[in-house]
Amino acid sequence: MPRLALLTGSTGALADAIAAQLDAAGYAVRHLPVGPGGAISPGREIRGAEVVVHLGVRTPRELDEERRVEVEAGAAITAASIARQSGARRLVHVSTTSVYGQPRNLPCREGELKAPRTAYERIRWAAEQASWAAFRKGVPLTVLRPTLLYGPTLRGGPVRALALVALFNQGRRRIPIIRRGPVAHLCHLSDLARAVVHVADHPDDRAVVGRAFNVGDDAPLPLAEHLAAALSALGYEPGRVLPTLPRLTGALLWLVRHVPDRTLLTTVNRRLARRWRRFSGRAAMGGALVPRIDREALHWMSADHYYDTSRLAALGWRPQHPVSTASVPETIRALVANQLLPGTGGRVLPAW
Repeated sequence: MPRLALLTGSTGALADAIAAQLDAAGYAVRHLPVGPGGAISPGREIRGAEVVVHLGVRTPRELDEERRVEVEAGAAITAASIARQSGARRLVHVSTTSVYGQPRNLPCREGELKAPRTAYERIRWAAEQASWAAFRKGVPLTVLRPTLLYGPTLRGGPVRALALVALFNQGRRRIPIIRRGPVAHLCHLSDLARAVVHVADHPDDRAVVGRAFNVGDDAPLPLAEHLAAALSALGYEPGRVLPTLPRLTGALLWLVRHVPDRTLLTTVNRRLARRWRRFSGRAAMGGALVPRIDREALHWMSADHYYDTSRLAALGWRPQHPVSTASVPETIRALVANQLLPGTGGRVLPAW
């Protein structure tokens, strides 16, 4: 009889990838979706589950931050309760490296100060804190903090920025790129799923319970290298190299920090979405990734963000996608094939 694993939280590409890895490891997987207000109803019998994996909850950005905290932290509390009721030997909470904010020391280790900067980061940290509170009451918690995720089935993440390239390039094949840029590393979706199974199946409770693990690939790279690999996969050629302008970037970030979203980013994103609908409709891309600019992306583009993954490596885990520039092209080609991103064949409208 297969072992039972319960998934709690939002559905989507992440849930599908983790479910597939658990299935391959011999688990029978049951997903417990999140209801209104963050409630999770166990539904059928959950006794005997070996593992509970909490994936977090996607709450609307336009919702008040306090309400989003309530929903997402509430879902984490409920997932911990389900782990306790089912007698699970492991609760794996999938968090994010965003809880650190801008790392003060590089590479950033798991014990570094948590200083989230944006609403999204604060909400994810509040949800993780709810799980740590449950751990102090006896729940066998393990936390995974992946860096920026990418993969052929994801409809968000860093690849969303490539939709901006399609919108602004106006048919040009050569795209200017910045010189070097901030250093970061990525995490392939399948590697995160493998990490979930790795810590769930690890035989030594002392090695994983009550511990957090950063998850990422082996090669932090400058933004320019990530962009060059992605643009080449889209059919573009890297063009003129633009200098990095840290003072200008700092001024823009100051502006973004001090101007409310509804005044600046919401207006910009509304205009981007309107233009994108016109373009994607003409290019027959009904399910395409809508370009948007958010605070998190601007922060990540303003400073180095890379993390120490040696703690997870000490458990014997290794990424199957150790260098993102070798794996990103496959992701881009899959998104183009599924008409989520345009290649260079489509005519592009001016951005404004």
